[in-house]
Amino acid sequence: MHTDILIVGGGASGLAAAVSAKTARPGLAVCVAEKLSRTGKKLLATGNGRCNLMNLASAPARYLGDAGFIAPALEAYIQKYKDFWAGLGLALTEEEEGRVYPATNQASSVLDVLRLALAEKGVTEMCGCEVRSVRPAKDGFLISSSSGEIKARRVILATGGLAGKGLGENDSFRTLLGPLGHRFTDILPGLVCLKTHKEQVKGLKGIRLKGSFSLLDGDRELARETGECLFQEDGVSGIAAMQLSLFAAPLLKAGKTPVLKLSPLPGDARCILQKRQSAFPSRSCGELLTGEVNRMIALAALRRAGISPALCAKDLSASQLSRLAEELSAWRIPVTGTGGMAQAQVMLGGARTDGFDAGTMGSRLVPGLYACGEMLDVAGPCGGFNLEWTWASGMLAGRKAAESL
Repeated sequence: MHTDILIVGGGASGLAAAVSAKTARPGLAVCVAEKLSRTGKKLLATGNGRCNLMNLASAPARYLGDAGFIAPALEAYIQKYKDFWAGLGLALTEEEEGRVYPATNQASSVLDVLRLALAEKGVTEMCGCEVRSVRPAKDGFLISSSSGEIKARRVILATGGLAGKGLGENDSFRTLLGPLGHRFTDILPGLVCLKTHKEQVKGLKGIRLKGSFSLLDGDRELARETGECLFQEDGVSGIAAMQLSLFAAPLLKAGKTPVLKLSPLPGDARCILQKRQSAFPSRSCGELLTGEVNRMIALAALRRAGISPALCAKDLSASQLSRLAEELSAWRIPVTGTGGMAQAQVMLGGARTDGFDAGTMGSRLVPGLYACGEMLDVAGPCGGFNLEWTWASGMLAGRKAAESL
């Protein structure tokens, strides 16, 4: 088989690359090779099936990775995204915190308009086609695949990464790029739960806590999130904890023990406790915070402070009150690990971006080869940032690959 542009991977970035390549040069032959039985399978699961397309607050500084590398693709996408999606017939809606969704509220609509555009533009889809190697050759590349040998003038790798379970996760970014001389950063799970010793969260499984949360390296605050955490039997999940996992995973890899800091009783905890002690002197300490703090969280704080729940509130000493206030305003939980790749929403690390041209997504080592999406060492927080990067890098790679022919 011969084609002008072969795109390896039919996920978000690969589909965006295909549309952009055919839009830039309609006369080119463009083919998408996808190892699964259909394209866009992971896309259907994003945003709990709603597909959080992007975030209006996106900026290079919001991502982990080289901001200088991220900027050209992201800025080009921000300027063109309305025309891109309108050109496909997809209506958008904006929600809180800058999140953008399809107006239909269905991820399937996003995939449908992309696949319809590919069909209308004459892009070839080869599903069930696993690409095994890419070799530079005269006038392009020779690609070995489960569907036979493919010859292509340009190749765009959009294979995704290792995050997720049953959604096309794979290691192709390493097996395809490694033999061509590209290097990789540490691969870690991101946007995943934080693991702790079970005794740290004993009795709290299923309890949700809203507020401000910090991740510490010693006494240094690395990141702060406001939102919700959900206690598990052996850790903490929820969006706030998942956001902080982006910073916890590298520390754990380095052999350090990051600390999650929570504030179940925001404000001046000591002052609040003194007022409640004065207002309810006959209550037990176990009942003192009833109506103010979740009962199980209050009992856990008393346990950590070494105070019996049966102690009468009026007998609570000044030192005991101070200890309890500290546990309620600055509860510190050592983080022992994170969830694995199967639970991760995104992969941290990937192909080193210094091996690619930020203005084209083209390889600096292999002319005519491009890469985009999650396989590159770029990751963002929850809220549409990661999917926005896949669109942005895919669109740029597709357009530049087509313009080079």
